Amino acid sequence: MLTLEDYVAAGQTVVSNLILDHYHALGMDSDELVFWLQLYRHHEQGDHFPDLNQIASEMGVDQKKVFELLNQLVLKQVIKIETVVVSNKQQDQYLFTPMFEKIAQLLAQTKNNDSEKSEKEAVAQLFQRFQQEFGRPLSSFEYERIAQWLEEDHYTPELITLALKEAVLNNARSLQYIESILSSWHNKNIRSPHDVANEKNRYQKQKQKPAEIKEIPPISLHNWLEGD
Repeated sequence: MLTLEDYVAAGQTVVSNLILDHYHALGMDSDELVFWLQLYRHHEQGDHFPDLNQIASEMGVDQKKVFELLNQLVLKQVIKIETVVVSNKQQDQYLFTPMFEKIAQLLAQTKNNDSEKSEKEAVAQLFQRFQQEFGRPLSSFEYERIAQWLEEDHYTPELITLALKEAVLNNARSLQYIESILSSWHNKNIRSPHDVANEKNRYQKQKQKPAEIKEIPPISLHNWLEGD
Protein backbone atom coordinates (compact mmCIF):
# COMPACT_ATOMS: atom_id res chain seq x y z
CA MET A 1 0.00 0.00 0.00
CA LEU A 2 1.32 3.43 -0.94
CA THR A 3 2.05 5.55 2.09
CA LEU A 4 2.35 9.31 2.34
CA GLU A 5 6.08 8.86 2.96
CA ASP A 6 6.41 6.84 -0.27
CA TYR A 7 4.51 9.51 -2.17
CA VAL A 8 6.71 12.33 -0.86
CA ALA A 9 9.91 10.34 -1.39
CA ALA A 10 9.03 9.72 -5.05
CA GLY A 11 9.25 13.45 -5.75
CA GLN A 12 7.37 15.42 -8.40
CA THR A 13 7.99 16.52 -11.95
CA VAL A 14 6.51 19.95 -12.64
CA VAL A 15 5.86 20.92 -16.26
CA SER A 16 3.92 23.79 -17.76
CA ASN A 17 0.39 23.12 -18.96
CA LEU A 18 1.46 24.83 -22.18
CA ILE A 19 3.35 21.64 -23.07
CA LEU A 20 0.24 19.50 -22.57
CA ASP A 21 -1.90 22.01 -24.46
CA HIS A 22 0.34 22.43 -27.50
CA TYR A 23 2.49 19.32 -28.02
CA HIS A 24 0.15 18.14 -30.81
CA ALA A 25 0.58 21.49 -32.58
CA LEU A 26 4.34 20.85 -32.54
CA GLY A 27 3.82 17.59 -34.40
CA MET A 28 4.38 15.31 -31.41
CA ASP A 29 2.29 12.25 -30.60
CA SER A 30 1.50 10.99 -27.10
CA ASP A 31 4.37 8.45 -27.07
CA GLU A 32 6.86 11.18 -27.93
CA LEU A 33 5.43 13.40 -25.22
CA VAL A 34 5.74 10.68 -22.57
CA PHE A 35 9.33 9.99 -23.68
CA TRP A 36 10.15 13.72 -23.51
CA LEU A 37 8.62 13.90 -20.03
CA GLN A 38 10.66 10.89 -18.87
CA LEU A 39 13.88 12.52 -20.07
CA TYR A 40 12.84 15.80 -18.46
CA ARG A 41 12.09 14.05 -15.17
CA HIS A 42 15.60 12.58 -15.05
CA HIS A 43 17.03 15.97 -15.98
CA GLU A 44 15.20 17.59 -13.05
CA GLN A 45 16.59 14.88 -10.78
CA GLY A 46 20.15 15.71 -11.86
CA ASP A 47 20.64 12.94 -14.44
CA HIS A 48 21.18 14.94 -17.62
CA PHE A 49 21.84 11.97 -19.92
CA PRO A 50 19.93 8.95 -18.57
CA ASP A 51 20.38 5.40 -19.83
CA LEU A 52 17.82 4.77 -22.55
CA ASN A 53 17.44 1.16 -21.39
CA GLN A 54 16.13 2.54 -18.11
CA ILE A 55 13.74 4.86 -19.95
CA ALA A 56 12.53 1.92 -22.05
CA SER A 57 11.85 -0.06 -18.88
CA GLU A 58 9.95 2.83 -17.30
CA MET A 59 7.80 3.22 -20.42
CA GLY A 60 7.28 -0.52 -20.93
CA VAL A 61 8.75 -0.50 -24.45
CA ASP A 62 11.87 -1.97 -26.03
CA GLN A 63 15.14 -0.14 -26.61
CA LYS A 64 14.52 0.15 -30.35
CA LYS A 65 11.35 2.09 -29.66
CA VAL A 66 13.01 4.67 -27.41
CA PHE A 67 15.78 5.23 -29.97
CA GLU A 68 13.08 5.87 -32.58
CA LEU A 69 11.35 8.29 -30.22
CA LEU A 70 14.61 10.11 -29.51
CA ASN A 71 15.31 10.41 -33.23
CA GLN A 72 11.84 11.88 -33.80
CA LEU A 73 12.25 14.45 -31.03
CA VAL A 74 15.59 15.58 -32.47
CA LEU A 75 14.13 15.79 -35.99
CA LYS A 76 11.17 17.81 -34.71
CA GLN A 77 13.59 20.09 -32.88
CA VAL A 78 11.93 19.81 -29.48
CA ILE A 79 15.09 18.45 -27.86
CA LYS A 80 18.82 18.74 -28.51
CA ILE A 81 21.87 16.76 -27.49
CA GLU A 82 24.85 18.91 -26.58
CA THR A 83 28.33 18.13 -25.35
CA VAL A 84 29.65 19.96 -22.30
CA VAL A 85 32.90 19.79 -20.36
CA VAL A 86 32.59 18.82 -16.69
CA SER A 87 35.75 18.35 -14.59
CA ASN A 88 37.85 18.32 -17.77
CA LYS A 89 35.69 15.56 -19.23
CA GLN A 90 33.28 15.77 -22.11
CA GLN A 91 29.73 14.72 -21.31
CA ASP A 92 26.57 14.57 -23.38
CA GLN A 93 23.34 16.00 -22.06
CA TYR A 94 19.84 16.70 -23.28
CA LEU A 95 18.77 20.29 -23.80
CA PHE A 96 15.05 20.95 -23.27
CA THR A 97 14.84 24.65 -24.12
CA PRO A 98 13.95 23.94 -27.80
CA MET A 99 10.52 22.72 -26.65
CA PHE A 100 9.87 25.96 -24.75
CA GLU A 101 11.15 28.08 -27.64
CA LYS A 102 8.87 26.24 -30.08
CA ILE A 103 5.86 26.84 -27.86
CA ALA A 104 6.75 30.54 -27.49
CA GLN A 105 6.96 30.86 -31.29
CA LEU A 106 3.66 29.04 -31.68
CA LEU A 107 1.90 31.35 -29.21
CA ALA A 108 3.38 34.44 -30.87
CA GLN A 109 2.23 33.21 -34.30
CA THR A 110 -1.25 32.48 -32.98
CA LYS A 111 -1.43 35.96 -31.48
CA ASN A 112 -0.30 37.53 -34.77
CA ASN A 113 -2.85 35.49 -36.73
CA ASP A 114 -5.62 36.56 -34.36
CA SER A 115 -4.50 40.18 -34.67
CA GLU A 116 -4.45 40.00 -38.49
CA LYS A 117 -7.89 38.37 -38.50
CA SER A 118 -9.30 41.08 -36.23
CA GLU A 119 -7.76 43.79 -38.41
CA LYS A 120 -9.25 42.32 -41.60
CA GLU A 121 -12.66 42.10 -39.94
CA ALA A 122 -12.39 45.73 -38.79
CA VAL A 123 -11.57 46.88 -42.35
CA ALA A 124 -14.47 44.88 -43.80
CA GLN A 125 -16.84 46.41 -41.24
CA LEU A 126 -15.49 49.87 -42.10
CA PHE A 127 -16.39 49.51 -45.79
CA GLN A 128 -19.82 48.15 -44.82
CA ARG A 129 -20.39 51.14 -42.55
CA PHE A 130 -19.56 53.55 -45.38
CA GLN A 131 -22.04 51.84 -47.70
CA GLN A 132 -24.74 51.92 -45.02
CA GLU A 133 -24.24 55.62 -44.28
CA PHE A 134 -23.93 56.60 -47.94
CA GLY A 135 -26.97 54.45 -48.81
CA ARG A 136 -25.27 52.98 -51.88
CA PRO A 137 -22.32 50.83 -52.98
CA LEU A 138 -18.96 52.58 -52.93
CA SER A 139 -17.28 53.48 -56.19
CA SER A 140 -13.85 52.12 -57.06
CA PHE A 141 -12.39 55.58 -56.40
CA GLU A 142 -13.96 55.65 -52.94
CA TYR A 143 -12.61 52.18 -52.15
CA GLU A 144 -9.14 53.28 -53.22
CA ARG A 145 -9.28 56.51 -51.22
CA ILE A 146 -10.34 54.76 -48.02
CA ALA A 147 -7.64 52.14 -48.60
CA GLN A 148 -5.09 54.96 -48.87
CA TRP A 149 -6.21 56.33 -45.51
CA LEU A 150 -5.54 52.92 -44.01
CA GLU A 151 -2.33 51.93 -45.79
CA GLU A 152 -0.57 55.22 -46.55
CA ASP A 153 -1.90 57.66 -43.97
CA HIS A 154 -2.08 54.92 -41.32
CA TYR A 155 -5.43 56.00 -39.94
CA THR A 156 -7.06 53.20 -37.97
CA PRO A 157 -10.49 51.81 -38.93
CA GLU A 158 -11.81 53.08 -35.59
CA LEU A 159 -10.63 56.64 -36.26
CA ILE A 160 -12.04 56.66 -39.81
CA THR A 161 -15.37 55.37 -38.47
CA LEU A 162 -15.50 58.25 -35.99
CA ALA A 163 -14.74 60.75 -38.77
CA LEU A 164 -17.55 59.21 -40.82
CA LYS A 165 -19.88 59.56 -37.84
CA GLU A 166 -18.98 63.26 -37.50
CA ALA A 167 -19.66 63.78 -41.20
CA VAL A 168 -23.08 62.12 -40.92
CA LEU A 169 -23.98 64.28 -37.91
CA ASN A 170 -23.11 67.33 -39.99
CA ASN A 171 -25.06 65.96 -42.98
CA ALA A 172 -21.91 65.99 -45.09
CA ARG A 173 -21.56 62.50 -46.53
CA SER A 174 -18.49 63.00 -48.69
CA LEU A 175 -14.97 61.63 -48.59
CA GLN A 176 -13.60 65.14 -48.97
CA TYR A 177 -15.32 66.27 -45.78
CA ILE A 178 -14.28 63.13 -43.91
CA GLU A 179 -10.70 63.61 -45.08
CA SER A 180 -10.73 67.18 -43.77
CA ILE A 181 -11.78 65.86 -40.35
CA LEU A 182 -9.01 63.26 -40.37
CA SER A 183 -6.48 65.87 -41.44
CA SER A 184 -7.61 68.23 -38.68
CA TRP A 185 -7.30 65.46 -36.10
CA HIS A 186 -3.87 64.55 -37.42
CA ASN A 187 -2.69 68.15 -37.04
CA LYS A 188 -3.94 68.13 -33.44
CA ASN A 189 -2.12 64.83 -32.79
CA ILE A 190 -5.41 62.98 -32.35
CA ARG A 191 -4.66 59.33 -33.06
CA SER A 192 -7.27 57.25 -31.23
CA PRO A 193 -10.94 57.22 -30.19
CA HIS A 194 -9.77 58.20 -26.72
CA ASP A 195 -8.06 61.29 -28.16
CA VAL A 196 -11.24 62.20 -30.06
CA ALA A 197 -13.31 61.96 -26.88
CA ASN A 198 -10.83 64.18 -25.02
CA GLU A 199 -10.93 66.77 -27.81
CA LYS A 200 -14.74 66.81 -27.74
CA ASN A 201 -14.76 67.30 -23.99
CA ARG A 202 -12.25 70.12 -24.29
CA TYR A 203 -14.36 71.78 -26.99
CA GLN A 204 -17.57 71.47 -24.95
CA LYS A 205 -15.92 72.99 -21.88
CA GLN A 206 -14.58 75.82 -24.02
CA LYS A 207 -18.10 76.54 -25.33
CA GLN A 208 -19.57 76.56 -21.83
CA LYS A 209 -17.11 79.15 -20.53
CA PRO A 210 -18.86 82.51 -19.88
CA ALA A 211 -17.82 85.27 -22.22
CA GLU A 212 -15.10 87.42 -20.76
CA ILE A 213 -16.55 90.73 -19.55
CA LYS A 214 -14.24 93.60 -20.29
CA GLU A 215 -14.08 96.46 -17.83
CA ILE A 216 -15.68 99.62 -19.14
CA PRO A 217 -13.48 102.62 -18.52
CA PRO A 218 -15.04 105.27 -16.22
CA ILE A 219 -17.04 107.90 -18.08
CA SER A 220 -16.51 111.47 -17.08
CA LEU A 221 -19.65 113.30 -15.99
CA HIS A 222 -18.18 116.61 -17.07
CA ASN A 223 -20.54 118.54 -19.27
CA TRP A 224 -18.39 119.52 -22.17
CA LEU A 225 -21.05 121.94 -23.37
CA GLU A 226 -20.63 124.19 -20.35
CA GLY A 227 -17.68 126.38 -20.02
CA ASP A 228 -15.20 126.11 -17.19
